[in-house]
Amino acid sequence: MAMLFSSYAFILVFLPLFLLFWQGCAVFYPKALPLYLLGVSLLFYGLWGLSFLVLLILIISLNWFLGLLVCSWPDKWRTLSRKALFIIALGLNLAPLLWFKYSWFAISNLGLLFGVSWEFSPPGLPLGISFYTFIQIAWLYAVYKNELKPGGLLRHLLFSACFLYVMSGPIVRGSQVLPQYDELRGISVGGLARGLTLFVIGLSKKVILADSIAVYANAVFGAAEKGWQISTPEAWLGSICYTFQLYFDFSGYTDMALGLGLMIGLNLPQNFDSPYKATGIADFWRRWHITLSLWLRDFLYIPLGGNRKGRVRQYVNLFLTMLIGGAWHGAGWTYIIWGAMHGLMLSVNHFFRALIKGTAFEGWGNFLPLRLLSTGFTFFCLNFCWVIFRAPNPESALAVYRPMFRLVTVPDYWPPDQAEGLTRFFNTWLPNGYFDLNGLLLTATCFLLVWGMPNSGQIMAGGGRLFGWRPARGWATGMAFALFACLALLGRKTTFLYFQF
Repeated sequence: MAMLFSSYAFILVFLPLFLLFWQGCAVFYPKALPLYLLGVSLLFYGLWGLSFLVLLILIISLNWFLGLLVCSWPDKWRTLSRKALFIIALGLNLAPLLWFKYSWFAISNLGLLFGVSWEFSPPGLPLGISFYTFIQIAWLYAVYKNELKPGGLLRHLLFSACFLYVMSGPIVRGSQVLPQYDELRGISVGGLARGLTLFVIGLSKKVILADSIAVYANAVFGAAEKGWQISTPEAWLGSICYTFQLYFDFSGYTDMALGLGLMIGLNLPQNFDSPYKATGIADFWRRWHITLSLWLRDFLYIPLGGNRKGRVRQYVNLFLTMLIGGAWHGAGWTYIIWGAMHGLMLSVNHFFRALIKGTAFEGWGNFLPLRLLSTGFTFFCLNFCWVIFRAPNPESALAVYRPMFRLVTVPDYWPPDQAEGLTRFFNTWLPNGYFDLNGLLLTATCFLLVWGMPNSGQIMAGGGRLFGWRPARGWATGMAFALFACLALLGRKTTFLYFQF
């Protein structure tokens, strides 16, 4: 029985029981809190599949053992150096990820290359394997650099498999959360209030915004996949809807995870900082999926040489880092192309910044009109790239790109095979193919929230006199209404987009 944060089972059963027993454990036997959290985490993950759970425990246990070896291994050994052992440990971590996530993609493309057909059943993708693999690699590196000492196996299991972030991030570091696990305590009133508020904000992002606007994005991309004619307004609005859907879906999950952590006294790292307000692609990657961006910087970009070997090498390193970052999201050419696009844009962004550095143009970016122009152009580039990210294949992406940049109107006559599917893909649209009023209002609301409101972190940190959170009756009433609205909409069948990555 799989369970989502945005499900009746989790909100009405799992979460209340978890908090109730947490507080009971804190009162009667506080030393058992880490063990209790570990048991709940393994249960939560195991509900998605016993085989996934077994693999998770095996990989984490193997890494703990490797960490002990790396920590105690002599710096110089006759046959195997400490660095070589660390590289072997990295390979052992990457092997399951490469097999489960990329084996089918590699074999199918090799077959196309050599003109042969191989019978190969793709292995099922273990939930969260990309996230917990990156967590393990960062932990091993910290051990290798003597920044961390491996503790007990149960402590490492808890750090690696905590249900708050094991399936879809944030990608935590040992230095961020391990000290907190050593000081777990009972629930405080303030922590519970802050945590519930952030959880409901995230739930509202997911259920009210992301799941609602997904209807329009799915209509466009579903039609493109079938090869149906899409008009220019439909292509643009559909792509923008997916741009908002992805943001509210993923940032909503992160808010819920951070809110759950606050309820039990854990402070998880922020993962979003108003990314669509970015004034450039480099600025975007400092704001979007922050923990992944930092991981790519620390474990790919810097080891490749970073900016230490000249500008040309820096641009190559940026391109390679984003290419690998795109492939991390999935085994498909669309993700690789998306990564290459971002790598190219990052290189251009850094080239332009280096070009104007020290000139009079450098300060112009602080003028409000130019900042607005930069933000709008950055959003345009991001929206353009999200199309290939969302499309199931490059052909479907082209079916959306063509009408985006060439005026196409809705045909007066639909072929019978397309007409049969109209009620499925375009039942929320007017007969002329344009958005209905609800879709336009929802899109406008997303624009307003993204650019006119503080983000979740800013709200919880004070966010100004008007929007800053405080333990007041008005906030409690507003969150109660928002929770009620979310519960009324939870019956729709959805999942978190980043679970597939």
